[in-house]
Amino acid sequence: METSEEENNPGTAGCVKRCWSYILHHKFLVSSLAAVALGIALGLILKFYVAISEFDQQYISFPGEILMRMLQVVTVPLIFTSVITGVSGLSVETSRKIAGRAAAYYVSTTLMSVTTGLILAQLIKPGIAYAVKKGEREDDEPFSTVDALLDLVRNMVPQNLVQACFRQYKTDRKEIEPEEDELNSSLEMNTTEVRLVGQYVEGANTLGLIIWAFIFGLILNRMGERGAILVEVLTTLNEATKHVVILILGYLPVGVLFLIASHVVEVHDWETTFKLVKFMVVVVLGLIIHGTIVLPLIYFLCVRSSPLPVIKGVSSALLTALLISSSSATLPLTLRCCEDKLMINKRITRFMLPIGTNINMDGTALYEAVAAVFIAQLNNIYLDFSQLVTLAVTSAVSSVGAAGIPATGAVTTVFVLTAIGLPAREASILVVVEWLLDRCNTVVNVMGDCIGVAVVHQLSKKELDEMEDYRQEMTRIHDGDAEGRNPDEIQIHISSQDSDDSQAPEYRSLQGSNDEYVSSA
Repeated sequence: METSEEENNPGTAGCVKRCWSYILHHKFLVSSLAAVALGIALGLILKFYVAISEFDQQYISFPGEILMRMLQVVTVPLIFTSVITGVSGLSVETSRKIAGRAAAYYVSTTLMSVTTGLILAQLIKPGIAYAVKKGEREDDEPFSTVDALLDLVRNMVPQNLVQACFRQYKTDRKEIEPEEDELNSSLEMNTTEVRLVGQYVEGANTLGLIIWAFIFGLILNRMGERGAILVEVLTTLNEATKHVVILILGYLPVGVLFLIASHVVEVHDWETTFKLVKFMVVVVLGLIIHGTIVLPLIYFLCVRSSPLPVIKGVSSALLTALLISSSSATLPLTLRCCEDKLMINKRITRFMLPIGTNINMDGTALYEAVAAVFIAQLNNIYLDFSQLVTLAVTSAVSSVGAAGIPATGAVTTVFVLTAIGLPAREASILVVVEWLLDRCNTVVNVMGDCIGVAVVHQLSKKELDEMEDYRQEMTRIHDGDAEGRNPDEIQIHISSQDSDDSQAPEYRSLQGSNDEYVSSA
């Protein structure tokens, strides 16, 4: 009877079977989407039907906090080991070419994203409808563009690499009232003294770690066989970290469920959110244009093939970026997708992805450009062409070295606003919608990194093949030399290394063979 029912409905049974097979094949994707839906439903139920205090909100977000902590704990060792092993595996000439191609891609895509954001903001004008009078603005907090740039350079050269794993340097301008002795001359003047105060703040100094990992990789490359032992250890550590990441991904749907629910519960100012809908539309439209038109077009023009397989291969990384809103925390999964699914050379992925995570921030740069124009329109400030150029460059620069962690948009937006003389205090209004837009920015950031890796991999295939041929030839020669030697030569070679390091091993090996020849004669 059951057989007859299956024969009567072959299409339904086949469809169910295909759906079930798809779910089993894409368990991570399906479980993550289900976690999002359940998280939104749970958040709405708790918000409207359950009285929740601030302490209860912290308890709800606790599983999501654990997820972020687990991802962040593997980020630093993964970045450090990936950059060192990636750079040490490249020849000097090849690394120079790959670095040049990567830099050209990063600069061009960032400028394109900023330009897209500026054009849309100038055409749609999201801030005109809610413009405020100039008298309603409050005084701005002191902020210096020069200090921010100097801090960027200081973080490139950290005093302690261990400290750089969890802290970065920041300079603040604090207004300090003069002492009483200094006020005796003029009591009526209410003056304050501005002083520069440098301090270390929480947050990994990822930019400094990347730069010094790059330097160590180059040095190990130049050391040759002497540095190969350390490279092998770091490679093993890198692989072990990836296995830990696989275990963490099993917990990701649970963490995402409570992370989404806590965000829904915490949103209170819905009125301000609706006022910023037009601003959100401009940002999302710009991200869609950059992610679906600009980046795929760049891939097609450089590689002459469809970018759809690349996008499909990294879809799980893009979904994770959308869920956890952190490109650094998504890096382990991004590496896995590029190496295992797209079969991109590990030398390219380990060299480019850790750097691109902190330098190539297309979505963040676009968001900052639109936010600056939006704030200017809110305050009835006209931006001329020179200010727009300054805005574009500053948005691109400020996105470099952004920590790659959630909710850094407001901080970097202050940097951009100050550079063109706009009221920085107005950036606080954007915090209401930043938790949502930051997720969309992160998706474009990760997608830009993946497209860049795929482009550079295709353009560098000739150099990579030459490197592989050279490595195989050296391995063959080394194995041939080892097989061609007799045990006495190998023993003399080893003992000579231990007895006197100043004498060349090859010379002693030859000397030992000549002594044997003389004695036999």
